[in-house]
Amino acid sequence: MFDASNELGVFYENHVRLGSTRAKDLAGYRDLNLQRLTDGLKALGEKKGVHYPSYSENKNQGSYAMHTLNQCEHTDYDIDVAVIFEKDNLPDSPADARMRVRDGLAEKCTNFTKEPEARRNAVTVWYADGYHIDFAVYRRREDWLGNTVIEHAGADEWSVRDPMAYTDWFLDKVTTKSPPTMLDSFLGVNVTVARQQLRRIVRFVKAFARSRSSWALPGGIVISTLVCEVYKPHPTRDDVALADTLKALLLRLKGSVHVDNPVQPGTSFTATDGRRKEVERLRDCLEEKLPSLNILHDSLCTKKQAMTAWDAIFWHDFWTEQKHALARADSAVGLVVECWLARKKEGPVYKAHRSDSTPLPKGVHLRFTAKTEGIAQPYSLRWSVRNEGHEAKDAEQLAHDSVKVAGEPYWTSTAFKGRQKMTCEVLKDGMPVRKAEHYVRITSGR
Repeated sequence: MFDASNELGVFYENHVRLGSTRAKDLAGYRDLNLQRLTDGLKALGEKKGVHYPSYSENKNQGSYAMHTLNQCEHTDYDIDVAVIFEKDNLPDSPADARMRVRDGLAEKCTNFTKEPEARRNAVTVWYADGYHIDFAVYRRREDWLGNTVIEHAGADEWSVRDPMAYTDWFLDKVTTKSPPTMLDSFLGVNVTVARQQLRRIVRFVKAFARSRSSWALPGGIVISTLVCEVYKPHPTRDDVALADTLKALLLRLKGSVHVDNPVQPGTSFTATDGRRKEVERLRDCLEEKLPSLNILHDSLCTKKQAMTAWDAIFWHDFWTEQKHALARADSAVGLVVECWLARKKEGPVYKAHRSDSTPLPKGVHLRFTAKTEGIAQPYSLRWSVRNEGHEAKDAEQLAHDSVKVAGEPYWTSTAFKGRQKMTCEVLKDGMPVRKAEHYVRITSGR
């Protein structure tokens, strides 16, 4: 398989992993709102002439606690915190307990664009710039044998739940399933990847699931559970581990989209139609995008083809820039494709289009031309259009080719949502001697 582990590592560090600076900022938001809760409950009690004690303990939960929280393009960070009260310090009703916490936060969360919200499983504080903090409300009591019991105020009733159970389960999987300490032997091969590979693979799969704003795929806990189940470790390369894990994940979801909660026997993450449909969409997106990685196993795979393959997975400017850099280097070999925008076919052009740049709306006409250097006449140009997505498939317009004489432009348009790949080949005596590609991203708007 083409080795893109170095590029994947740079992508991970610069565009996937949260990083210590952002993590510190999020911790500050968390601590500020925990203090607001304490101060707000005190102020709320003083208003009513009663005493409202604050929580006894708090625990980080979710992706933040598991260290799988990724960078977000629009700062849409989700911080999960469990606040554990003593039983006598909360109302008996779970809904009333959540509203008590909401009202306490509202006392101090002023000047927010949205009031704190008591939802079915947590109380949420929304920040205008995209951050939100979910406070999961718990109570602690003793049973008749004197054992400590912790219960979650979820939905309509209290349920026994350890707020750290899933985090502890995940951390154990990271330790036990990842290749062991570097330089130790793993399946007869010395380990050279960094420790805790499973955590990186989870983050990569989450980055795939969030790569398109139009996708509505499962949340972090479902993805983490699935990846832990199908993870394929590799002792020397993260890119191989990721590709193998994605393939295993697709195979698993083709068999079943049901996902059990590993720390609560008898409960399912996909019990509702909405959650099940999210997993079904994950399966469908994997089935659509994974074939892009097939080229990586071709012995003649070029670096540009490899960057294009990973861009099809992550849809990120990092991979686009990798391709642009290679395209600039390739320009010296004698073939450059230029694309210009026009309002009608064969009409005047008004703007140059850079490959894989800002998405275009439907209905824009595209004029492609080829500039060659060092290629003796006579020769012809073969233009090949490849569209992606359900719209092109339904219209039976996934592909079409045409051969033109040298110097003659080729016209097409932005007709289908997705990404259009234009390939230009220089043909001499019917055989391709040069090839260049140009990508056009297309949105659904006009």
